[in-house]
Amino acid sequence: MKTNKKGGSNRKNGSNGRFSFLAVAFVAAAFALFSWLLPNPAPTAGDPAAADGGAAAENRPENASARDASRIPGGAGRGLSFATWNMEWFPSGWPEPQEPAVERRRIADAARGLRSIGVPDVLFVQEIRDAAICSNFISRLGGGLSLVVCSDFWMNPTNRSLQQLAVFSRLPCVASGSEPWVASDFVYPPRGFAWAVFDAGNRRVACFCVHLKSNYVPEGTDRERQEVLNRLKRELAAEQLVRRMNVIARKYASKDGAPPAIVVAGDFNMALEDERFAGEKTLRTLLEAGLRDAFEGIPESQRPTLPANQWYPAATFDHILHRGLGEPLARSVGSRIRTSDHCPVFAVFPAE
Repeated sequence: MKTNKKGGSNRKNGSNGRFSFLAVAFVAAAFALFSWLLPNPAPTAGDPAAADGGAAAENRPENASARDASRIPGGAGRGLSFATWNMEWFPSGWPEPQEPAVERRRIADAARGLRSIGVPDVLFVQEIRDAAICSNFISRLGGGLSLVVCSDFWMNPTNRSLQQLAVFSRLPCVASGSEPWVASDFVYPPRGFAWAVFDAGNRRVACFCVHLKSNYVPEGTDRERQEVLNRLKRELAAEQLVRRMNVIARKYASKDGAPPAIVVAGDFNMALEDERFAGEKTLRTLLEAGLRDAFEGIPESQRPTLPANQWYPAATFDHILHRGLGEPLARSVGSRIRTSDHCPVFAVFPAE
């Protein structure tokens, strides 16, 4: 078949135009993807990203309540900053490990999301798999943090827990460790606590990371009995924490004999004002030991850390409790990051 030269020429020019358009579109898309994959520097106190949260579109807040104008972290030059985050079966997002590529992507997303909000001086995390994942995550997060301690709890003699606790910090560490809870009669609290003592200028701060028993009720079990057992496990853990907290604080007092300030942070799986936990003593035990809630004065209904879903209402399960740090300069429930069902929680205290 013969081809009309004029027609052929027109088709060729049209093809070149389409090709040029597609080439430009491809280059633009590749550049956008490359920029998205690049790590962002951790915001500091002077950065605009730290001032307004700097969250990417996927990390915008689903609940913007309980946010001070200063919007938290960075820590440098602003005081001593702390954050706690339940990372939700990290890095798989499920009780079962996922494909390595999927987990690598979730680690990168989690680091990018937290970095967009701000990197604190001390970071407490829950539900992270092991020390290797901690090291991978912190290498992507940056911000000058190092892994201080990662727990190594076991569910039973043959199965290591996939929900460990970790503490990261840029502060000099004096001592650190982790301890499992001790069973009492028929009450066996899962996991335990991780702890670290830091030098923070002219004082020391003893930090304790916790993830208390969930409210999970297995299908086919007696719901009322299981709910009571869940509560007893949390209460027993709180009692043990107070005893160990005071022992560790006495052991690592400052050189002048002054007791260290104390921070207890993590997922408590209960809230004082939530009617579901009206008779529970877990948080009351800690408050009676002299600790204060960093969000004191703000109703829990205005600062949920676990957004509502199709099964449960919004809840305030994540807390930062403190003693000896003074009044918080700022406190914030961070934007929900897409890799977890919990929001990170931040608090900043006077540097001295």
